Amino acid sequence: MPEITLFCEDSFHEKFIGAMINRFARDYGVAVRPTFLSSRGGLTRMHYEFKEFLRDMSRQQDLPSPIIVVADANCLGHNARRDLLRGVLELFPNFQQLVSYAIPDPHIERWMLVDAEAFRTVFGRGCTLPGIKCSKNEYKTLLRKEIRNSGIEAPLGGEEFAEDIVNEMNLGRVEGQEPSLGHFLRILKAQFNTWRAL
Repeated sequence: MPEITLFCEDSFHEKFIGAMINRFARDYGVAVRPTFLSSRGGLTRMHYEFKEFLRDMSRQQDLPSPIIVVADANCLGHNARRDLLRGVLELFPNFQQLVSYAIPDPHIERWMLVDAEAFRTVFGRGCTLPGIKCSKNEYKTLLRKEIRNSGIEAPLGGEEFAEDIVNEMNLGRVEGQEPSLGHFLRILKAQFNTWRAL
């Protein structure tokens, strides 16, 4: 069974990306064993823990399974955030081909709002996806408001509904509609096509 390691910034990323991995596993008919490593304490802490993880893995004889690093762009933009994360890899060149990235731009909550029809199926009403905004809590607030307007409370900020949203998404549509999500979906398609061909 293929294995994949997900190194996530926080639990919201873990739930959303984990649900997407499960969705692809079902759609492609490939059983996958994901391992989740979540960092707590922001991106500085995440960079440190990712470096420690790579150091530990580099001491083993065999290279690990593919690794997906998951972190919000936080208004730096997809490429700038990716380049910062790639900087951690400089000391570990053997891992360059194993690591890919899921970088919601600017925040994971935006990915929850990208498919209004999926949102309608889950919550009974559509949602509004504004243009890219960079205020720190803009999308957190917006996601909670959109869920609350459907008559449902989200004490975990919406992450408790990540699997429901992912399972209802029209992946073909959102791939072309939301660039940062589309980039990640193309990575998953390539990986699952490789696994399916084995």
